[in-house]
Amino acid sequence: MALYIDNLNTKRIENNQERTSYKNLKRQISDDKNSITINRDINDDMIEKYKHAVLLINENTRSKKDTLGKIALSLYFYSDFDRSSNIYQNLLNSGESKLMKNKEIIEKIQRLEETYIHINRMEKIHFENILNDINPDIKKSFKLATQSVRDEDHLFSVDFQNHFSLMIYIADLKGKAYVRAIDKIDKITELIDQELNSKK
Repeated sequence: MALYIDNLNTKRIENNQERTSYKNLKRQISDDKNSITINRDINDDMIEKYKHAVLLINENTRSKKDTLGKIALSLYFYSDFDRSSNIYQNLLNSGESKLMKNKEIIEKIQRLEETYIHINRMEKIHFENILNDINPDIKKSFKLATQSVRDEDHLFSVDFQNHFSLMIYIADLKGKAYVRAIDKIDKITELIDQELNSKK
């Protein structure tokens, strides 16, 4: 009888630890989802601005020089999720992965981590393009102290249009990765909820 009670207590403790691990994981990926959603919205907004800039240059709408200038200066800004910690590795190192009986959740976390790595790689490419390619042209075309256009012809050039087109391309790839990450988080959250409900 004492052994039976001891086994029940052990099982209850393990269940509580497992529930805590799932709750911690759910909280972490929920925070990630909020951050990714904010960055996705910033990214989507940038794409629309850049498309408008391409159109202004295409139509050579010089009367909208100031509008184009503002969009060009916004090329310095970009969405940046920048997830530095590794959820999957942390689960292994902490031993929490052993507590989680649902191995599908662990596998999906590993796939989510790969998506995070892809997002961070795209964000690094985005930043390097700003630093190495866009920055010199902005310095050439603007008086940064007043944020005013000093070389209108260069601002309306094919070179600048190419900057916008490349940023649209990169931002589009990032946007798709953000959507994939959110979708994966939703599926993991659903699995976690199922586990938590089954252990009530």
